[in-house]
Amino acid sequence: MNPTSCDLLVLGARQVLTLDSGEPMPPAASRLQDCRVVEGGGLAVQDGKILALGMDAELEAGFSAKEVLRLQGGVVVPGFVDAHTHPAFAVGRAEEFDWRAQGMGYVEIAEKGGGILSSVRAVRAVSEPTLGATVAGHFRRMLAHGTTTCEAKSGYGLSTESELKSLRAIEAAAKETGMQVRSTFLGGHMVPEEYRDRPDAYVDLLCQESLPAVAEAGLATAADVYIEGHAFDLKRSRRYLERAKELGFRLRVHAEQFENLGGAAMAVSLGADCADHLEALDPAGIQAMAESGKTFAGLLPAVPHFLRQNVDAPARALLEADVPYFVATDFNPGTCFCLSIPEALHFARVRLRFSALEALAGATVYAAHSLGLGTRKGRLAPGWDADFLVLDLPDYHHLGYAFGENPVAQVFVGGKATLV
Repeated sequence: MNPTSCDLLVLGARQVLTLDSGEPMPPAASRLQDCRVVEGGGLAVQDGKILALGMDAELEAGFSAKEVLRLQGGVVVPGFVDAHTHPAFAVGRAEEFDWRAQGMGYVEIAEKGGGILSSVRAVRAVSEPTLGATVAGHFRRMLAHGTTTCEAKSGYGLSTESELKSLRAIEAAAKETGMQVRSTFLGGHMVPEEYRDRPDAYVDLLCQESLPAVAEAGLATAADVYIEGHAFDLKRSRRYLERAKELGFRLRVHAEQFENLGGAAMAVSLGADCADHLEALDPAGIQAMAESGKTFAGLLPAVPHFLRQNVDAPARALLEADVPYFVATDFNPGTCFCLSIPEALHFARVRLRFSALEALAGATVYAAHSLGLGTRKGRLAPGWDADFLVLDLPDYHHLGYAFGENPVAQVFVGGKATLV
């Protein structure tokens, strides 16, 4: 039989982690060991899709490739999927890091002129091309750290005009860099200064003007809200999310970061894709998410580290209840200036007590499913997009073992090498 033609053969990996259990839905955390690990193998790529996986000898015998990449070991994994990022900001807020070191809390920093509203002032002032160039710079660094797909939120404009500008900047940056993006409208991030004493009027603006404008422009697939005492209460959040759902947006929710307001249970009741943060989640919230089985727990383990907190999301309890989950960076200018998934996986292993496989699945197959991309991304399987990484590691147990360094040696998006 003649060999099958393909565009690329990758051979000589020490390990290939497919994150594929052979089932359409991702395996529960308790069944991750069912995922296939190819020892000493590789993969074949054709037209941007994975054609086959296997041992070197069978791949070389079965395929004739235009290009052959012969690795000298290393670990091949799916491209990272970062399902919670805030890249559409104009400038960082590094001075706040000093203020936190002095013991200032969230409210004190806001009163001093910092916080989310300082980012809003900067985004409103910057030009759209400049904002797009800044976001493109973030995407390039993310790609260099292995993120090939990300969810990217707006939320630092907080006016219809500035939110649309932010979403267009994200779209332009994605086209420029090759980052594969699912955009989220986060108009419900904070009540802007001009509506400080009229929060219901701001929700009116979101429901009557901003959400319809974003929907008409087709600039986002999801809408998000920050449920917290200093941001949006349950009543206003529900109104905003219900309107978003009416307009066809998928729903994503920030919930239970600092206090337990019941945001996770509300996310479940509305069929949201995820409830993220969850450091203050209680057993009733865990039960609600477990009974749903559809609303993912978005775990952001670098955030409590950045904020010098001693509390973490109840990750082990969530996994034991078979709640679907993902691990993400929460990259943003004020409360987690980290865009590296490898670093987030280190904190998942240290602070959430995850195994290497649990951490990796959280930033690949599970994250992809939370974004509605579970039939294309997050796995290495025939027919899936050929987004994969070569990690300079002796085996997958070393992923997240070290910190402060980047293990990503090569990045492939759609079967083509990019950046590294």
